[in-house]
Amino acid sequence: MSNLPSIFVGIASYRDTETQWTLADLFRKATHPDRIVAGICWQFIPGEDDDCFKVETRPDRQRVVKFHASESQGACWARHQVQKLWQGEDYILQIDSHMRFVDGWDEKCLAALADCPSDKALLSTYPPPYLPPDDCSDFLPVMFASEFNEAGILGLRSRAVQLAEAPPKPTPSAFVAGGFQFGPGAMWNDVPYDPYLYFQGEEITLAARLWTHGWDIFTPNRVLVYHDYTNRGRPRHWTDQKDWPKLNLRAAKRARHLLGMETVDDPDALIDIGKYGLGGARDLAAYEAFANIRFKERAIDGKSPAQVESELTPDRRKLRCQAVFGGIWRSNGWGASETRSGPGSSLAATKVLRERLPPLFDLLGVQSLCDAGCGDFNWLNGATGRLRHYFGFDVVEEAVAANRTKFGDRKNHFFNTLDITSEQLPEADMILCRDCLTHLPIAYVKQSLALFRRSGARYLLATLHRTGAENQDMRVGGWVPYDLTRAPFGLPEPRMTIGEAAEGGTKFMGLWLLSDLAQ
Repeated sequence: MSNLPSIFVGIASYRDTETQWTLADLFRKATHPDRIVAGICWQFIPGEDDDCFKVETRPDRQRVVKFHASESQGACWARHQVQKLWQGEDYILQIDSHMRFVDGWDEKCLAALADCPSDKALLSTYPPPYLPPDDCSDFLPVMFASEFNEAGILGLRSRAVQLAEAPPKPTPSAFVAGGFQFGPGAMWNDVPYDPYLYFQGEEITLAARLWTHGWDIFTPNRVLVYHDYTNRGRPRHWTDQKDWPKLNLRAAKRARHLLGMETVDDPDALIDIGKYGLGGARDLAAYEAFANIRFKERAIDGKSPAQVESELTPDRRKLRCQAVFGGIWRSNGWGASETRSGPGSSLAATKVLRERLPPLFDLLGVQSLCDAGCGDFNWLNGATGRLRHYFGFDVVEEAVAANRTKFGDRKNHFFNTLDITSEQLPEADMILCRDCLTHLPIAYVKQSLALFRRSGARYLLATLHRTGAENQDMRVGGWVPYDLTRAPFGLPEPRMTIGEAAEGGTKFMGLWLLSDLAQ
């Protein structure tokens, strides 16, 4: 057995009951389990997390470091602690704490690595999924650049290749997955894990660092491991720790600095940056060319973030809106104390509208209203009492659930989740869309207006800004004071307008007959 190459398996586990079963499967499925050493960083709360330790497998082949969960500083910090347990084993397998393995995974990993045409090769990709306990899916995920988020961090995703279409050998890749990396132990000597990153930025900075240190990344041409992507209700660091936004902000600054997106002078974001920086074997510009991305411009395949967003499929568009606006909702990102829908939805900001809308509904014979982007229904709830039916729609599931609870006694009020950019509203007398389109890219606004037109509603009452400025594009979650009558929207002049300010102001609610809107 001593002649066999040794493999160190690094696992960072945060209060995860699956880790014990991951370890059991790791040793059970290895062809030569005695050459395996598992290094685990346990982060847990004694007494509360005893169910994480019901089963122990091969303690003689484990090296362990334990921390109270309150001491943890995130995933990258924990992976850094795992690296300290490595004692020069020939190969390294880094995985997440909820994994399953193919039979003979150790031999198959070594064979796949040997098929890579590089002396400094590593295997990495997002593994295919399993559902606990052992329901595994077999296909080959291939990673690609998805989009830059609002913090400037490049997100990665994968597409599925069926096994029948598997290439004969592993294929070159520009990206690594935090949850599966297999390569020679020397890669940890060259590129130690950065403990000052949090979660976002882990994978793209590591990929750039490995590549500029001369390491070549390959996507496996066979299934080697599986990953549990379900939630299972397990605690996460960012749900337990109140200071996680500070750690995440520091990490985002660090990642942008490392990748040349900006020059950061915050000393907390630059601790030991030289130790965890780029290599000198190849430069960052060469990596960008290889990956077909430009960090400073936040471009993927030559396209800006706005262009990338505009080309998303309807399903991806909905997920994008849910992610952005859901994050704003959960963090109260608009910063208003009265309402999570932002200061523009306060009672003070909507005084004129709350006075004017009920008489307008009566005048137009509006008995059913679709509120497109209802938020927390803070300002409008006092103006809908005479309606026969009110339908409140929002893309944020938590907002909808909260409204159902808070206003559940109103038998003629209904709340549901809907993405106005990709899903059609039910037919109603009027669609009200206040302060919603102004947070969407131009392409998304156009798609929403087309869906409004097709809904069968008679009227549209929507936010209209009269600033005299041209309409500028933006990303989801930004803000632009759109004038819907100007290019590129080109709506006709509204039948009437309601100024939101008591006197003057440039913000109005415009009323259109939807039949007046061009098809």
